[in-house]
Amino acid sequence: MVSKKHLIRQIAVLSATAVLAAGLAACGSTSGGNTTDAKAGKDILIGMNSGLVPQFQRYAKEFEKTHKGFKITVKAVPDAQPDYIQQLVTQGLSKALPDIIFNYDSLNQTLNSNHLLYDLKPWLDSGHDGLKASSFIPAFLDQYRVGDTVTGIPVSADTGVVVIHTALFEKYGVPVPTADWTTEDMYAAAKAITEKSSGKVYGIKTPLVDGASVFTFYPTLKAYGSGIYDPDTKKFIFANEGGIKAWTELLRPYTEKFGTPYSLATNSTLFESNQDAMGVGSTAGIAGLRVKMKDAWDVLPMPTVNGKSGTGGGSYSLSISAKSDNKEGAYQFMAWFYSTDGGMKTAQPDGVIPPTVDGIAHGAWLTEAAPVPPSFVKTIKASVPKAILPNPIPDAIQPKVVPALQTALQQVVLKGMSIKEAYTAAQDELNKLLK
Repeated sequence: MVSKKHLIRQIAVLSATAVLAAGLAACGSTSGGNTTDAKAGKDILIGMNSGLVPQFQRYAKEFEKTHKGFKITVKAVPDAQPDYIQQLVTQGLSKALPDIIFNYDSLNQTLNSNHLLYDLKPWLDSGHDGLKASSFIPAFLDQYRVGDTVTGIPVSADTGVVVIHTALFEKYGVPVPTADWTTEDMYAAAKAITEKSSGKVYGIKTPLVDGASVFTFYPTLKAYGSGIYDPDTKKFIFANEGGIKAWTELLRPYTEKFGTPYSLATNSTLFESNQDAMGVGSTAGIAGLRVKMKDAWDVLPMPTVNGKSGTGGGSYSLSISAKSDNKEGAYQFMAWFYSTDGGMKTAQPDGVIPPTVDGIAHGAWLTEAAPVPPSFVKTIKASVPKAILPNPIPDAIQPKVVPALQTALQQVVLKGMSIKEAYTAAQDELNKLLK
């Protein structure tokens, strides 16, 4: 879900994380449920991923219709994780953080460990403003549990999907894939588009991108008998025999040059500008593509890999800033947003899949989804039950995992190091931190 254009910003994740840890070490508690606000403030600032800003501006207007006097401002935040972290560092030090923070599963522990997020668990447990923890699908809410705290509420039960630029497939005479495809089928189609277009179109946006999107590679690791962290042995295992086979498969669009090159790994505009014929992404990005795409396109489930599910799962969430002076007002918006007759009713036609048991079974998204892409509902119904979510990683080490994997990817793609050597070094580095 997070992306940017320049390689240097990806390398900067290591230094940005270090700055975050140093700059916020002295911040105060993030304990929730004990705010002393006498009443909710009426002005609320939401920091949101740029691709989701139009949606949340509409949600804000709907909220304001029934909550007189409230003024919701939605402001875009940087797409790239290093840039976003750096912005939060600066805003945190000046107490200028938004009241509601865009958060996502693989970033949550980094933000929480540096005292940027408010603990929502007491309010969720007590049903404050009608919002209850028990309403949510445990697997998705658990992504925002850190110890005995809950620092975010998932917006959507997101799964990995593949967007298909059907107009480009037809233009170059390549059969449009079907929902029962395999990774080999996907790669074969990508190669055909790349060759028939003489390289003018990339057959696929390389799914591994810059190595930060865990949901894109975790199912492949599992399919080859590996994973990231093994809670039984308490070791990182992604460079075992199965892991190396998985990384080799994942890296093929780079190493065999039929996907986007690494220099364009985080460019998020290639699909809509007719430069990519396929792209792996999250269901959260579908609404944005509906606005941007002019040509025919569709969405398919992730292909099977090594005979097993290749569908990852994850979410982005709404969190409240630990430094907000208007936590009550922010929580009122969130309570409305997650209510069946409030924000969820407004959001579901956009493709938001309610992360609640009732929402999955009976949500308006089943009947009110937009007609484009045509296979949306069918794809989501097939994908959610197959979604594979990562095992928990020790809190202290979790923020270092993605940077280590990104470095391994860079070593292979940019410096010619072998896959086994690069990922073994990353695994050894992380395992040393466990001691």
